Amino acid sequence: MSEDLFYNRDTSISGIAIPETFFDLKENASYGSTSTFESKAFSYETTDSYFNTMPSSLNSLKATFKVTYNVKLDKAQEIISFIEDKKGNESFIFNPYPLIYRPFGAFCDNYTMSSVSKNRVDLTTEIVSDQCPNLLNWLNLTFTKYEVSSFDIGKTYKKYDIVYSAVNENKLNNFFYCTEGHIGDASNGPNQAASKWTQDFFFQPDIDFTNNVKMGVTRLEFKNSFPMNLKTKNNQIIFKFNYRYSNISDKQLTCMMHFLENKAGYRKFKHQIPIVFNRPKVFFCDKWSHTWKYFNCHDLDVYLTEDALGVLTTNS
Repeated sequence: MSEDLFYNRDTSISGIAIPETFFDLKENASYGSTSTFESKAFSYETTDSYFNTMPSSLNSLKATFKVTYNVKLDKAQEIISFIEDKKGNESFIFNPYPLIYRPFGAFCDNYTMSSVSKNRVDLTTEIVSDQCPNLLNWLNLTFTKYEVSSFDIGKTYKKYDIVYSAVNENKLNNFFYCTEGHIGDASNGPNQAASKWTQDFFFQPDIDFTNNVKMGVTRLEFKNSFPMNLKTKNNQIIFKFNYRYSNISDKQLTCMMHFLENKAGYRKFKHQIPIVFNRPKVFFCDKWSHTWKYFNCHDLDVYLTEDALGVLTTNS
């Protein structure tokens, strides 16, 4: 038996100098890469479509990044060697798109290599961050990159700016989002009557969204008899929306990502459905997905579920 065939299959490439960090690879992700954030919250339903949702742990938000690198063969060998050296169970610091994200700890136990030419390959890595206690880092957040600032009189603000204003006891509820450009004064600050700031989900989705409404009736159907639809509870109509935001800027994306990460996949917020339906509603968002398309251009998919109770508390 040839000795060169007898080796530990933990690695598939030899003779490559393994970088100390992922940043030492000095390779940018290709456009079209995606990130998906999902809540690991526990939810249970009670009477009249009321339900309770709570985080299952401090690490309640799971982020999955499917990042593609279009690289030459030698660079592909470097990236693969780095990933395999971590053995799928050792974390490393990662940042897929520094204009939007902060560096964070992550794992990689899956990658796909596709040959595109004689000298180049597409290497798609699936990198997961699910051990970051996101709400403990309440001020700077874990994933979304932004600069913390307070509201100042005389300062010029643009739509989608973010400020922190300590008006609530719960620090998580002190972020405000600018709805239109203005110069700050005493009358238009957060929590003022003429405020240009909000804590509602005010972002307008693509116009061609679809909503399927199914009433929560109970169907009674005995053998050899006519079926009956019975109303057995209140709050029969609970909305679920899948909004898409196409070709949005870095600034709008950062604002929306900050809003959603702050809500952590289970915290509730007010949202007015943009067309047809005119009754105010409370939602939570347990999943959102970002695709970076090219410079300063992104798609964001947001999944909203209505909370039938319709109560927002300042200390939750």
